[in-house]
Amino acid sequence: MRYSMTITLLAAGVLTTSAQQPFMRTYYTATSYSIDLVELPGQRILTPMGALLLLDEEGSVLRRSVYHGGGTFLVQSLKPGATGDLYFTSGMHAGTCAATGGNSLIRPVLGRMDSLGHVLSMKNYELSSGLCSGLPEGLEVLEDRGALTWGRGLNFFALKVDSALLPVWSKKIDQQGGFQFIKELPGGDLLAGINMDTAGVVIARMDPDGNFLWCKSYIRPDGMVHDALIGSDDSFIITGCTDSIASTNAFIPVPATYQPKLFMMKLNGAGEVQWCKGFDSSPNDWYARMPSRIAEAQDGNYVVLANLGWPGYNIEYRPFLMKTDQNGDTLWTRSLGTEGYGYITRDLLASSSGDYLFSGIMYGDIPPDLSGALYVFRTDVEGHLPCHEQHHPVEVVDLFPTDSMITLTGWDSVIAHSVVVSDSTLGPNGNFNVCLITSIPQQTRQYPNRPIVKPNPNTGRFTVQFADPLMAERYYSVYDAMGKLLLQRRLPPGATVEEVDLSRFGSGTYVIKFTSPDGVCHERVVVE
Repeated sequence: MRYSMTITLLAAGVLTTSAQQPFMRTYYTATSYSIDLVELPGQRILTPMGALLLLDEEGSVLRRSVYHGGGTFLVQSLKPGATGDLYFTSGMHAGTCAATGGNSLIRPVLGRMDSLGHVLSMKNYELSSGLCSGLPEGLEVLEDRGALTWGRGLNFFALKVDSALLPVWSKKIDQQGGFQFIKELPGGDLLAGINMDTAGVVIARMDPDGNFLWCKSYIRPDGMVHDALIGSDDSFIITGCTDSIASTNAFIPVPATYQPKLFMMKLNGAGEVQWCKGFDSSPNDWYARMPSRIAEAQDGNYVVLANLGWPGYNIEYRPFLMKTDQNGDTLWTRSLGTEGYGYITRDLLASSSGDYLFSGIMYGDIPPDLSGALYVFRTDVEGHLPCHEQHHPVEVVDLFPTDSMITLTGWDSVIAHSVVVSDSTLGPNGNFNVCLITSIPQQTRQYPNRPIVKPNPNTGRFTVQFADPLMAERYYSVYDAMGKLLLQRRLPPGATVEEVDLSRFGSGTYVIKFTSPDGVCHERVVVE
């Protein structure tokens, strides 16, 4: 392996050449999975945060709209159509999966709405094989006004519909893995990114009918693919991480041998590697399970958003934004964050004014008591933010992955059912300027004999073990990723274990807060 010792340094000043002023805001709202960013005329932004939020150029909320009824969850992903309408994904409960110990049976949902958030049509899809966990993750709107969606995590299915939202085909792969993206190519073929155990990064080309034309594995055995940018010359830029670890337990230090690199890889139309660059973020590891995102800048170069990990632990830490030239060499790097806060990244948008917006989830002491708030940050054209910017250069490494052909097969039958919902337009809700936050010292007292959560991750059912029988009455509270209180339970004196069931809330990350006269502590729980 050859190393090119290129180090990108952060510029000291903040440029003001952007058509819009940078901002950093969190929002008092419910959650959506993707927190997609859609630019409208006038540089206003639409984003799903439970409700559909319309933001002005300064990040303030102009309008909220939400549908209700029909038994569906809130909007999960949102993409613009060619005629000014919007496509979205969601899901709905459809029973219980006995094969997985009682997890919810899920039907994917696709719909169209206008730019005001009024639903034009919505359908749920009954797959013959059934989906036993997880809502749809991604969405691709096609040139013929059809759409594609696929499963979250290791829910290995994809579904294509036509412009009337009627199913064209559904593909369920009977292997351990999952689609991470599906993009339409200029000629109508599809490019898919897949994560699979031991196969590492998998890229596949499919025809419009979902048949695999080729399927290749790269960066084996533990690489992860995240995103792709489609070029105009039958080439693709792929992003991901070179390594990942199976455990998502944030309290176990990662081994010293775990040194993942963010990568950018250029493939031609046949899947042959043209070049591949790795980016070493030491002393932070990349948080490989939080997908990186790639967008094309106005000058034709590339901008990548990724998640730095907490030093020494497999947990999200800070956003990282990088611009490269068309050969993957860095032009600048940016990071942000302040002590006592953690950040998850979600979507990246290169705006029409030349600056960049990205979204995610922010943890910490955020007024008014809103740990887990959704955020939208806007940079200037050079990637600078108005506050909390951090110096984080990277080392660029040349990588030489080889491809290996693999075979994937699968098919499924699907029936569409119409969904009827009602719309509501709401007034603006509150938001908070993140620049008002400074580092806040931890004031909570240490909780003696921290409880142990087993297993973690889990399917929603797990056990909390206490080191000693409880000497006094205590209680615990469970919060979702947005900081919303889901349930609260009493712990009687003498208790040594507590059985907890979060399966009805679905997959995601939850925080359990244990409260006693001696103090409080928090444990993070991952439900898959």
